[in-house]
Parts: sequence; C-alpha cells; structure tokens
Amino acid sequence: MSEEQKVNIGKEILEWIVYILSAVIIASLLQSQLYALTTVHQSSMQNTLFEGHMLIMDKLSYQFSEPKRGDIIVFLKNEDTKGFLKRYQVFFKDVQLRFHDDYRTNRLIKRVIALAGEKVDIRDGQVYINDDLLDEPYVKGMTPKMSLEYPLVIPEGYVFVMGDNRQNSLDSRDFGPIELNSVEGKAVFRIYPFSKIGKP
Repeated sequence: MSEEQKVNIGKEILEWIVYILSAVIIASLLQSQLYALTTVHQSSMQNTLFEGHMLIMDKLSYQFSEPKRGDIIVFLKNEDTKGFLKRYQVFFKDVQLRFHDDYRTNRLIKRVIALAGEKVDIRDGQVYINDDLLDEPYVKGMTPKMSLEYPLVIPEGYVFVMGDNRQNSLDSRDFGPIELNSVEGKAVFRIYPFSKIGKP
C-alpha cells in the first residue's frame, strides 16, 4: 500500500470519527436542551397517561414562559434543572441510568393546577381556585386533601401540581408546591402507543 493510500485511509477514518462525534454532540444537545423523549413510569396520570406511554417533552417553551394551568409537565422533584450545564448533567445521568436499565424515581409527570399567587382549596373532593370550582373533566375519582392544610396560597416561583388519578397520586397535596426551577419541560406529544399517538 502506497503512502498516499495510507494517508487517504487515515483521512477517511478521521472524517468518520468527526461525523460520529458531531452526531453525538447534536443529539445530546437536542435531548438535553430542546426536546426529549420520556416514558411514563407511574399510574398517577390515568386515565390521561398510562405506564409505558412515551412522550415528547418540550424543554424550550419554559425558558421563555412559565407553565399554565392544565399543562402536563415533567419535573425532577427536589432537583434544579435550570441552566445549560445543569440540563447537560441531568442528560448524562439519564444516559448512565439507562445503561443500567434504570430510571430516575424523582422524575414525575403531573398536571399544573394552580399558579403563583392563586389560592387552592379542596372541599368535598373537588378543587377550588380563588374560591371558583375548577372544571376538571380529565380527573379519575374524587380529590382527597391528603396532608396539606387548606386553603393554600401558592408562593412566587412555584406551581401546584396533581396527577389526574387523584386517589393514587403522590403530588403537591403531599410534598407541597414545586419550584419552577425543577421543571424540565412540557409533555407536548405522545408517540407511543401508536393507537393513542397525538397530544396527551
């Protein structure tokens, strides 16, 4: 093999390495900063979402706005996800867990019920926001109060979340309002099962 052929082979190998590394960097950038796939591991969002459903999470929207009532959000309980580097750290930890066939138990999917400054009350198994009954056609079962005292005013920088499966959901009724800094993104599209593909 001539010297020129060796150089050409070396150059081609180098180009492939650069292509592969670029693809990995772009994929990790998309997954950590913009959009990500996430899987439902709890039964707390029935009958809207079931265990095994796969969702696309929009991480970009909440960089410019805050969650709205009714949004289905993904958050890491007691973990800060704000900032470019922190989102990368979360991504790499997720990859590490996946290699061990594991997942984050503190990644929760819930619905936003009340926003900062609003008063939440639960009476007779129903939710009231600022003394107005909240229309919740998505709810499965009645809404028990759980451990918090009501009425409760949501502080700045927080939202109050609940699962749709109200009698089987660990949510803000137990651990209180969640910090906006812990919110990863909004569940915007269900890609699996194929029979339920579309907006959740």
